[in-house]
This record gives sequence, structure tokens and C-alpha cells, in this order.
Amino acid sequence: MNQLEVVRTCALLHDIGKLECWAQREILSEHTRYTYNFVRKCLGETLAEHARRHHIEPFYPEEDKPANEIEQILCLANNLAAGSEREWKSIDSISAPSLPIKLTHVFSNKVIRNELDEAKLTSLSQALAKRLEGIEKDFSEKPKQCYFKIFGILEESGLHLVPAEASELMNDVSLWNHLKLTAAFATCIYLEGGWKGYNLPDYKFALLSGDADKISSFVNRSLRLPDLNARSNLIIKATNKVRDFLKDFLGPECIVFAAGGSFLAFCPPRLVDAALEGAKKSFEAVSDGRVSITVSHVIMSGDELRRDFGKVWKESQRRMRLEKSKRLLVPEVEEEVEEGVEVCDVCRRRAWVKEDERKILRIDASPRPERLCDFCSKLREKGKGVWLNDLKGESNFVACIKADGDDIGRVLTGKIFDELGKASIPSRIETLSNLIHRTCEREFRGIIKKFSKRESVVYAGGDDLLAFVPGEAALKASKEIALKFREEMANKCTLSA
Repeated sequence: MNQLEVVRTCALLHDIGKLECWAQREILSEHTRYTYNFVRKCLGETLAEHARRHHIEPFYPEEDKPANEIEQILCLANNLAAGSEREWKSIDSISAPSLPIKLTHVFSNKVIRNELDEAKLTSLSQALAKRLEGIEKDFSEKPKQCYFKIFGILEESGLHLVPAEASELMNDVSLWNHLKLTAAFATCIYLEGGWKGYNLPDYKFALLSGDADKISSFVNRSLRLPDLNARSNLIIKATNKVRDFLKDFLGPECIVFAAGGSFLAFCPPRLVDAALEGAKKSFEAVSDGRVSITVSHVIMSGDELRRDFGKVWKESQRRMRLEKSKRLLVPEVEEEVEEGVEVCDVCRRRAWVKEDERKILRIDASPRPERLCDFCSKLREKGKGVWLNDLKGESNFVACIKADGDDIGRVLTGKIFDELGKASIPSRIETLSNLIHRTCEREFRGIIKKFSKRESVVYAGGDDLLAFVPGEAALKASKEIALKFREEMANKCTLSA
């Protein structure tokens, strides 16, 4: 059996017993027993023993303490994901939590995102156990594919609305983000050479980042709706290819974010060059080289990661700006076009090969069809399906809504957490990143759907939105989007539309 799959599977399930533990009103230190029972039913005795042994605190019994390298890696990864607030653990380990268990907002403990009583906790635990039932045989035969399956089941299970801790000091981080990050750190530790002791400075981690170059100029090169759709979809498809590469090369747990032409991922330092090269090739192969992507990385020690992940994120942004500035010095190379050959009306770089009879341009008072090169012509065909005439309402006008979160980079560096007296721990920042993306990708789509009879969202994800609605709905839709974002951010972060 592949040892890496054992390590990250146990890391991904190490706190799954908290659901049943809280439902039974047991003290937190009992969650290891419930984790053991859960994992044993799904994956057998060996993995169950590994998954339960991830604590070295004195108030945990000996059978819960690491006994081998796999369990030591799991313990260390768990502490890294929890960050500097792990010291508070002893407070709620000696007393049973009161129900309902509450998930608060990362920006405000007064804002309750979700409440779970005994029935909800038990139901979620049983639903997960049923979906993972009988997976032990598959895991022994195809461990990597089986791990991906387990990851997907947990990702869509609703664990992002369960707190990682019941204590009011730490219940703003989701259990899903804590489990995912624990698996990511366990993967990096294992692939970088394995267990080296509990001294955090002895461990190094890399944070990879990538950002597509000049997306706006590429997407907005033509303002025709089919072109906007196709060009936005090309960026989405290219980003998804990067996600697929990193998922296979490192593991889905290592991907912090991948949407809208950008990605962020954890990586063992020794694999940085191969990971960045593969991500870049994956992106640019899909875009046929028309859109490039800048990649960079920072390397941090385990104590830096645990102490203030916000600073690491900030350094990652600074490094990306530096790499971008280097690229700006290089002029964009245009394809050679023979003298006398007319170029494409959209990109104005390549010779045209096809006319769009439905789009008439008035050139020197002599109307003619719009002329497209092969690349732009294919994009237009792919983008067809929704027409502006289908979107117009009673006013005969169509509105284009562009929305973007305000100063999100500053938010994700943990500046607001400093103001709130909270630590910028990895799982808290990932919880926030996940919340922002889900709000834009899901909530915004729902709002646009209320105002438009057709699917008219060109792009929604990250902290961005580009969509069309009937003209008379423009202000109402924009206002509702801005208010929804503010509400989801507990009034600590705004959006401009």
C-alpha cells in the first residue's frame, strides 16, 4: 500500500470523530475514539489506529499518542493547521461542549454562520459513513484513486459549515478547511523527507502562486457577448487544467485556490520547479499561448507558517508583483502578417480568414461583414448560445454588471484579523478564501438568475463577477450583489459593482 496515501488519508479523517463526539456530549479528548470507530468501519484497523493518534498533549491517553513516523507526521501537520491557537486546546478538552455547536464568522464571533444540534451532527456523521462504507478493499487496490474519492465526498458533504472546534475562541474555522490543510501539510512533510522531530524550523514549505497575464485585455478584446463568453471560458478551462495538474502532481489537498486565471498551492520545496513548470505548461497549452501565466513561490519554515500565515501570503503577493514587473519589460510579440494582407477586426494581429455575415461594420462609409482570424472565429463559435436580444426586458436595454471585491489582497494577508485580535492561522485564512469564492460563485449566480430568464453569467468566482441582466434590473441586481457580499463578509469587507 502506498504510504503517502495512508498518511494523507489519515490526516484528512483525523478529526472526523468530532461530529459524533459532540452529538454524544462527550469531552473533546474523546473525539479520537470516535475517529477510530469511524475510520475502522470504512478503512480497517490499521488506518483507524493511525488516524486516532495525533495528539501529544498530557490530557490525552497513551493510546492516542503517536507511535510511529506516520502518526508523528499526522500530529505535526495537525498542529501546523491549527496554528498558534493550538494552546487553547486544553480549555475545552476537560469539559463537554454545550449544544448546539456554532460556527461563527472569521470576522465576527457575533455572526453565526451555522448551528448544529445533536440530530444534525449525527445525521452528517452517518451520511459520511454510509458513503464511505466498504471502501477498504478499493483503498488497498487503488489507494490514490480511492483517496481522491474520499476527498471529493468530504469536500461536498457540508463540513465547510461545521466548526473545527466547539470553543468560542476557535469556532470560526471550518472543520473541512482544517482537515484539508492538515492533509496538505502531511503530504508536504512526507514528500520533503518525512519526520525530523517536533522542531518546526527544521521543516520547510513552499507556497506556489500563479496569475494569468493581461486577462482583461484578452477577455475584453471584443465586446460581443459570444466572444466574452468564449474568452472567459477559455481562462476558466485553462485554470481548471492547472488544478487538474496540481491535483495529480501534489494532491487536491495542497490546492488552496484555483479560479479566474489564478492559483495558490502548498508544495514540498524540492518539487517547486517541476510543479511551477507543469502548471505553466498546462495553462498555456489550453490558451494556445495567447494568454501567458506568471508563476512564483515563497519558501517558509514551519514556525513561520504556524505563527503568522498572513505574512507569508503577503510575501507571496509581493513576489508575484516582482515577477509581473519583469514580464512587463518584455514587449508582446505579434505574429508576422505579409504586407497588403488585412488583419482580424478583433485581435488586429493575425490575417483574417472568415467573415461573420451577422456582424456588419461600417468602414469608411462602406459597410462590410466583420472579419476574423481562425483563432477569433473559433472562439466566437464556441461562445454562441445566449444573445443580447434574449436578455432584453421591457426597456429594450441590456445591462452589463462588473463586480469586484475591494482590497481583497489586504484582507487575505490577515490585516483585519490583526485589528480583531485574531491570529492569521492557515486554516482561518483558507476558510476566508473559501467563503469569498463560494459567495461569488454560488450566491451571485443565484441573484443574477432571479433577474434574468437566461443563463447570463459570463464569469463568477474568486471575488469577481461579470454578468448581463435586463436593463431595468441593473441597479437592483447590482445593489443586491453588493449587499450580499457585505452580509457574507460580516460587514467587514465591501464590493464595488
